[in-house]
Amino acid sequence: MMQIRVNRGRRSVPVTLPAPVGGLNGRDGLADMPANDAFLLDNWFPKNTTLKTRNGCEPYATGIGAPVESIETFAGGTTPKMLAFGGGKVFAVSAPGAVGAPLQSGRNSNVISSSMFSNAGAQYLIGVSGADAPFSYDGTTFANLALTGVTGGQNTLHAVFAFKSRLYFAQKDQLGFYYLAVGAIQGAASYFDLSQVAKKGGHLSGIASFSADSGNGPNDYIVFMTSEGEYIAYAGTDPSNAATWALVGRYYASAPIGRKGWFNFRSDLYIICDEGVVPFAQIRSDGASGVELEFLSAKLGLNYTNLVPNAATHGWCAQVYPRGNMLLVNVPASGAQSGKYYQFAMNTDTNAWCRFTGWNALTWTVLNKRIYFGTYNGRIMLADEGTDDDGLPILCDVRQANNYFEDGKGMGSADKQFHFVTFVVQADGEPPLSASVNVNFEDSQPAYAGNIDPGAGGVWDVAVWDVDDWAGSGVVQNFTVASGKLGYVASVWLRASLTAPGIEWYATRFVIEKTSGITIL
Repeated sequence: MMQIRVNRGRRSVPVTLPAPVGGLNGRDGLADMPANDAFLLDNWFPKNTTLKTRNGCEPYATGIGAPVESIETFAGGTTPKMLAFGGGKVFAVSAPGAVGAPLQSGRNSNVISSSMFSNAGAQYLIGVSGADAPFSYDGTTFANLALTGVTGGQNTLHAVFAFKSRLYFAQKDQLGFYYLAVGAIQGAASYFDLSQVAKKGGHLSGIASFSADSGNGPNDYIVFMTSEGEYIAYAGTDPSNAATWALVGRYYASAPIGRKGWFNFRSDLYIICDEGVVPFAQIRSDGASGVELEFLSAKLGLNYTNLVPNAATHGWCAQVYPRGNMLLVNVPASGAQSGKYYQFAMNTDTNAWCRFTGWNALTWTVLNKRIYFGTYNGRIMLADEGTDDDGLPILCDVRQANNYFEDGKGMGSADKQFHFVTFVVQADGEPPLSASVNVNFEDSQPAYAGNIDPGAGGVWDVAVWDVDDWAGSGVVQNFTVASGKLGYVASVWLRASLTAPGIEWYATRFVIEKTSGITIL
């Protein structure tokens, strides 16, 4: 009779891992990715210690009747307001509901560059489009401005920036800038030629500033960005006076993408370019004096660079959203405004990224601490609100990095059996979760619970759910997925289709048994 001897020296053991709060990682190889990262992370936001499904969106202003390509915010006084630009018209959209009569019609471009500016008279939102007269808005009146001395006409001004009590303008196809008198919002403009300073030619794409002393102080510099990726920084207050205007330096990197391919965040200026989201501090240092700064978006890797071919599509921009502890980088996912858009969302505490889908935003702004976006179908949407995307489910998809469970990446006696996996989550009721366990780099995806994804197959087999582990509403609870798979490395894939309150993922508990502990003779 054959004798079967079982070596019980090693039994099943539990191993608990945190949720992938390290965020989305498209840079590192699948075999070497940190265990707390994810190589797929859609609509799950990496908080400091947990992952949480994002909130939804709902209509705020309707009836614009054309793609909303710009939303500009007047932040004067105690009553901030929004302006929406679409279909050659300007609408006041500070209040929810259907828009009223336009403030202006017959405009040639809806892509706006704007800057808040104050003088002794009032506070203004100053804007240009490169195809229309510059405008001002004081919270009540929208008016065209008159600038003289602009070669080719004032309508060719396509970027505006306020710096040390002056307005500065970039002009189409010109390698130089115009500026007004101190405190002026219109009148005579003077030209400063940068062609003798710039080494790479091109034209001026935009104007911004950065601080060399980590704040608003004497070392604030104005930066002129060219189409060839040259960044020319000046210090001072009066370009007409050499005693109060000085070249700080010329720096080289990728050129910004689009008309709004840069933003200020904390004390630095960031450039949205082919390489990613690059801090100006890195462009300046370039490794000098041992300073090596990582691109803000470095971990996004191919998730970002695969979208760079869409650079000509309008919508590349960023929005800091303090209420949500987020930075959003808006990126078109196709070559058409009518197509999909993604937002790469970063936790501003941890710099961990994820990707939002389902919000096809052309432009963003923040008003009264709430965040809004404009759509191709002529609406302003209030984001980070509600439990669904205007009646559609929020598709939340995450695949955590592969884990070897301290077995030397497949070397030695590393094969093991994954008996089951328990997810520790917080949710109201029984959330519509589905999951799968993948071993040895396989690519088996679960269907969304409820089968709302027609390409994903049937509803997840309820037999693999440990129903005894479900708890009551709004508390920490578990659900368990059976596996039984054999392999040396594993990852989990978790999905949710939400039209109800969100889910927060705390940790994952694996129960595994190494095969070297079982001997059959």
